[in-house]
Amino acid sequence: MTELKLAAFAIDCPDPRALADFYARLLGWQVDEAESHDDWVELADPGGGAPLAFQRDPGYRPPTWPSRDVPQMMHLDIRVQTLDEGHERAIAAGATPLPQPPDQQDAKFRVYADPVGHPFCMCAAQG
Repeated sequence: MTELKLAAFAIDCPDPRALADFYARLLGWQVDEAESHDDWVELADPGGGAPLAFQRDPGYRPPTWPSRDVPQMMHLDIRVQTLDEGHERAIAAGATPLPQPPDQQDAKFRVYADPVGHPFCMCAAQG
């Protein structure tokens, strides 16, 4: 049987270039111009993994997390050395802090929203 390999992780959004630029600032990755166009923009993983892609969805509706009115369909967990470092990077890139779940106040992660409302977590390195 042929081994499968993830080709990309695609995120729906109203403006692929703008959201790709946000994640490029956050992660320090670069847009792969050869694989990108108006409705699809890819960020190349410098470690050689699958790219993070952004796909135009004209009917995009942002999640309302933590409310389930419009549930999140996915979220990214991003590993950082410390939560303070993660917070600084997220805010500098243009993220918005979201409420920490009440039962997770001492967790080793913090929740943010990207510019179009997708929740993501900055997770402190274990150790």
